[in-house]
Amino acid sequence: MMIFSRPVLFFITLWFSGSLIVHGQQFNGYINSDFSGIIGVRNQPAMVANSPYKFDFSLINGNFYVANDIAVLTRSEGGGSGLVRQESFQERYAMGNASLGGISALLSLSRNRGIAFQYKVRAMANGTDISPNFVYQINRFNSPPFLDNSYFNESLKLSTMAWQEFAFTYGGLLKDDGFHRWKMGITLKAVNPTGHLWLDLSDADYSIDNNGIVDLTTFDLAAGYSSNLDRYEQFDGVEEMRVLPKGAGLTFGGADIGLVYERVVYRADPKTRAHTSLNKDITYEFRVSASITDIGVMKLEQGSASFIANGLDPNANILNLDTRLDGIGSFRELRDSLGTFLQIADASGEYTVSMPTAFRLNYDYNFGNNFFINVAAVADLSWLMPADYKVSYANSITAAPRYETGHYGLYLPIFYNFEGDTEVGLAARYGPITLGTHTLGTLFASEKKSMGFFFSINLNQLKANATKPYCFGSSKTGSAFVRKQRTPLYKRKKFIFF
Repeated sequence: MMIFSRPVLFFITLWFSGSLIVHGQQFNGYINSDFSGIIGVRNQPAMVANSPYKFDFSLINGNFYVANDIAVLTRSEGGGSGLVRQESFQERYAMGNASLGGISALLSLSRNRGIAFQYKVRAMANGTDISPNFVYQINRFNSPPFLDNSYFNESLKLSTMAWQEFAFTYGGLLKDDGFHRWKMGITLKAVNPTGHLWLDLSDADYSIDNNGIVDLTTFDLAAGYSSNLDRYEQFDGVEEMRVLPKGAGLTFGGADIGLVYERVVYRADPKTRAHTSLNKDITYEFRVSASITDIGVMKLEQGSASFIANGLDPNANILNLDTRLDGIGSFRELRDSLGTFLQIADASGEYTVSMPTAFRLNYDYNFGNNFFINVAAVADLSWLMPADYKVSYANSITAAPRYETGHYGLYLPIFYNFEGDTEVGLAARYGPITLGTHTLGTLFASEKKSMGFFFSINLNQLKANATKPYCFGSSKTGSAFVRKQRTPLYKRKKFIFF
């Protein structure tokens, strides 16, 4: 049994709870539109086939989202901002995702095929099995509600991953008879892991006496990081860390695969006095799609200061614990300090981290007159990956009505994930610029438990505005306006799903 005071537990928790910042929504409402172009390929690689764009270049794009039920961001009476923890009697969550990309393109080919290439930096983290008491009590064990109480089976798991990603996508039509259209696409990825942090507090049992002193009986802790971070002063080296750490090396990292079915709609287009006709950018009545994204794992080596605690040290001196944590500035120093009251052993060797593998199901209905509604579901499949640690998306569903044309659009996504987070977002696209937020309510809330935004700057050309609707090869049709014969709309059923 080990007794120690508040600063010890506070420092341990502060180190990992600050990392619980990324996992969840991305380009919500916009990403499932055909007009999202290269951005939409991330969720559905088949979107490169029969795209409304001849080409779509993304100069820069970014996405950030964070949500939790551990603390809210609020303003103090003095005008500053700070985090205030919230009491709960249920398991906690923290989630979000972050990415920054650019120099990416979608290019349409002949016969309605397409290719795409993308570069982006991604970061994700998962805080799971977060028991309600431990994170709420840190740094205030002497508060009256906690005194003379015992707590058992407290836990927390963390896996935080950042990587560079290079992706190539190819897709084409499987069938198009003028009524049924089937598309398929596949993406291959090369990844360069730039850092992984992990922590597993599998069991903590303790009691708090009437003076706020913690009597610890069990503290099963393991923590570590990837070896490419060893060189930096924050871990076990002397180099200053720059914006992006040097990666572990570029390797084949994973794949996406997707399938799309579209019920084709045909309406006779009115001809102008110049005897030209309007060519619709979106030619489906409804679209159903399914994809599996981020199939794969990343291989890494444990860092030199990674460790496993094999129980409490019975010879530890309680009088020295507070001072031993003063001035800690690196992972190595943290390990050495924890070694004063825990029996520490090395965590070494190769290990694997899953990509955020997910199954995505999507339904999009075209009401005509530029109004659409989209319903998208995401299911975590990272548990299927043979990996030691995982990062993942939350299971979620999003309903997103939108109004859009080739030149502009307005999006209103309503997002719910099965961890308990519900958000309403808003996004707008005008010309080359798209801006949006995942968390519209947060902009007006005094207490903020989530926040998110995304943006994209694209240069593109619609096929309907091009002399030739594809990028390479000679034009044998002479125009982008030549159509296939399609079944007239009045001969078709009017039901949404049939």
